[in-house]
Amino acid sequence: MAKAAAQLHMGQPALSQAIANLEGIAGVKLITRTTRSLKLTPAGEVFYKDAQRVLDTNKRLMKNIALWSNSAQGRISILAIPSIAHFQLPEIVKKYRAIYPDVTIEVHDNTDLQLRHMLDAGEGDFAFISKTSKDTDLKYLPILKDPLRWIGLKSDPLATKKEIQLKDLQDRQLIVLRQGAIREMVEPLLLKIKNPLPMIEVDQQSTLIGMVAAGLGISFLPSLSCQSWANPGTTHRALSFGDFHRIIQMTRYVEQDLMPCVTEFIQLYLRNIQDSKHNAKDGVELIPVTETAMSKFLR
Repeated sequence: MAKAAAQLHMGQPALSQAIANLEGIAGVKLITRTTRSLKLTPAGEVFYKDAQRVLDTNKRLMKNIALWSNSAQGRISILAIPSIAHFQLPEIVKKYRAIYPDVTIEVHDNTDLQLRHMLDAGEGDFAFISKTSKDTDLKYLPILKDPLRWIGLKSDPLATKKEIQLKDLQDRQLIVLRQGAIREMVEPLLLKIKNPLPMIEVDQQSTLIGMVAAGLGISFLPSLSCQSWANPGTTHRALSFGDFHRIIQMTRYVEQDLMPCVTEFIQLYLRNIQDSKHNAKDGVELIPVTETAMSKFLR
């Protein structure tokens, strides 16, 4: 009893009292005590084996939850517009998996409207979107300014120009997305062009690029979309007039708690794009994110 009390850093009388209290709760003797020995009773032997299993389970429980706390385990659900999912996330996911191979990562690439519906339904930890709302339940962190660009065939005479002027777009067949955030972004440009020809409208960016590649007409897409949907037969150029752009931002619900693995991923992403050169390509402008802004978004 003296040795056991020393290992537990308590006095022998306190240990004796603790055992007596335990036996009182159990309603049965657990230890037979004499002046010369201590021995487990049959009930004590069963209790001891069960207690060992409970302690082992507790150790595993605490070990597993510790893996979550240090980001070594968990699940990340990312909602992203296609251009971010295609162009940026592969590199970030690869870097993150090299550090945390046991974390499950899900990427859902969809339109702004669909991503917002998914957020509202409680799906996804955070999202990359280009449309904001006045919903005070959401946090926004602007990260990129993505300008609109002309898309055409490499053989098109306009492809030799560094920038496309408004007069270059007159009386050209236009191919545009039927609806969505990019269509809303293109609409002011269409009003400037005032093209009398009926437009060809499609639903998907891949279809739009395919039609341009087939020589059916020209189109306009944000820079990141141009890069992520690159086609060997097409090229894209800056516009010399107007300021047609979208702001890409990260968003999440204020009241949704982020797990450590999610916080780690967001920090890795933000620090990576701050150092990345490809974000400044073809007019894409990086919006600096300070440590203060990052912390406020993650809180």
